[in-house]
Amino acid sequence: MAENNSNQVVITVALAEFNALRNEIIGRSSSAYTLLNINITATATVAGFVLSNKADSRLLLILPLLSPALGLLFLDHSYNIKNLGGYINTQIRPIILEYADHSESRLLNYENFVDRYERNILLRFLPMGIPLILLFIGFPFAAWIFLISIVRQPWEQFLLGIGLITMVSYLVLWVRFMIQPLGQSLRR
Repeated sequence: MAENNSNQVVITVALAEFNALRNEIIGRSSSAYTLLNINITATATVAGFVLSNKADSRLLLILPLLSPALGLLFLDHSYNIKNLGGYINTQIRPIILEYADHSESRLLNYENFVDRYERNILLRFLPMGIPLILLFIGFPFAAWIFLISIVRQPWEQFLLGIGLITMVSYLVLWVRFMIQPLGQSLRR
């Protein structure tokens, strides 16, 4: 009887930690998509003002700075969500399986399901990879290319340089984020 109560305590603590981590994943997902919405709104607003000739075209300088910075924050949330899911799968799930019915290996198996999904190249790049690169690099890079021929002031050129560094930083982390699950499937 005492062992049964001890098992129940372990399961209760593990489930409490699981719930806390799932709530953090939900919060980070919400924050990530808020960043995505801010980026879309800012890009459309700046482009709209410039294209309608209601603002100087140098206003586009903000896009190579802002969009990749928001993209880096988005990727930070994505990496942390992946880490939280990995922790659930490798630390909490084994505890639950050990103290629950050993024959039920489907318990808390969602992370394994997601890992299999993320190893599908087409499903990885079409709904997630291409839109993220377009939103966080594509439009800012188009603005950067356009601005190269019109900026003359040293401070403008400096901002273009910072924008390029930010875009490259995002691109490197995006590539790493996108191919990491694919590399894991090759090793299995």
